Amino acid sequence: MVEPMSDVQEIRAALSEFWAATGSTPLPVLSTVDSPAPDDRSAFRTGLAAATSVAAVQASVAELTGSQPEAIDRSLALAGFTTHTLVDGEGFPKWNSLSGHYRTGDGRFVQLHCNFPHHAAGAAKRLGADLERSAFEKAMLQWNAFELEAALIEDGMICAAYRTLSEWEDHPHAATVANLPIVSMKPLALGSPAPAKEGIAPLSGVRVIDCSRVLAGPVAGNTLANLGADVIRVGADHLPHVELCVIATGAGKRNTSIDLRTSEGRESFVQLVRDADLVIDAFRPGALAQYGFGPEEIAAISDRTSVVQVCAFDWEGPWGGRRGFDSIVQSTTGIALAGMEMAGSDTPTHLPVQVLDYATGLFAAAAAIRCVHHTRTVGGSNNAKLSLIRTRNWFCGLGGPVPFEPGSIVPDSSQTATIDSDFGTLEMVRPFIGEWQHGPQHLGTSAPTWHHRH
Repeated sequence: MVEPMSDVQEIRAALSEFWAATGSTPLPVLSTVDSPAPDDRSAFRTGLAAATSVAAVQASVAELTGSQPEAIDRSLALAGFTTHTLVDGEGFPKWNSLSGHYRTGDGRFVQLHCNFPHHAAGAAKRLGADLERSAFEKAMLQWNAFELEAALIEDGMICAAYRTLSEWEDHPHAATVANLPIVSMKPLALGSPAPAKEGIAPLSGVRVIDCSRVLAGPVAGNTLANLGADVIRVGADHLPHVELCVIATGAGKRNTSIDLRTSEGRESFVQLVRDADLVIDAFRPGALAQYGFGPEEIAAISDRTSVVQVCAFDWEGPWGGRRGFDSIVQSTTGIALAGMEMAGSDTPTHLPVQVLDYATGLFAAAAAIRCVHHTRTVGGSNNAKLSLIRTRNWFCGLGGPVPFEPGSIVPDSSQTATIDSDFGTLEMVRPFIGEWQHGPQHLGTSAPTWHHRH
């Protein structure tokens, strides 16, 4: 009889693919805090995914600093995936009222993602409906789910027809991405080893350009900031944003505005790249490259600047480059309908937290830290690529679906802390590693320049 794996053995096994893909050193010895595993309220191994992606960061920091990884607090890891954010004691709306699932005329479901105003307006135009939930619901009944999905995607909007796990397995894009590793890592430029800068925190002196909006990329930048990196989030005044993401993932970051459509903006970005250690590129695929800032162009500017890229549906296959978000990937690839079946519900049942976003963001942060380690020990730079769809495949491979009791995951008071910010006093889940350097700041409040190195 085969003995069941311990918690640490499960985490180690789940982490092995990521660790092998991003470096060559043995995985450090892992441990967990002695506490019961949390109830992850899910048809899938949500708690294991949270603990494993947290372990990836902790192991990467240990490799960089020559220490032992901190013990993994599985309950805190899962709590950190909740986007729990109170502003002056008040909750923050996570969804536009037009977002969510709708029943279509063929009896299926589609999901709209309307948190950006132009996505809501585009959906309303295609449906011929007013910007109101009941008007959308009525208009949906005139559509076939897959035809509406195709029409809105063609319009540049965000829509997903809910598929079963087996329907997704038969999809051409599923076949393309099925065997992709959870992260791809390749050399960008050669160079001499660059010694670490002095400082107390693990990433003191590391400079990070954070080009991201929602949510995996911002989580990566936030994690690096908590570890002491100088993280400057680059946006543009003409681009929409989700304020909850700015707040929930903004601690420790500075925020600057650069319009890459202008020569002045592009020159400002070049100046940042010249002294950067890392670029997180989580804008839609090709958005930076169209202005001359693809990974190879960044390597030509600086041979020690690694690029970590994050997207939704990956860069390959028939859906390569397609816009998407965590919940959209859950809908498209069968997770939400599997949840509905396992919960005995009659409506799509998503994961209780945004596992794909958070796990991908933490894996991206861990890949970035391993890039820094490579630059310090070997020299040169690397390009890491991650996507929500790759994380989804890894996540589903952890186990499930199984029957479960749906419910919310609510952090307890021992897992939260408060911090002052430009937005008010915030209550958020405290970092699982490192610490908040300062509270979130408003967009566009910093100049596009670096702090002096420590």
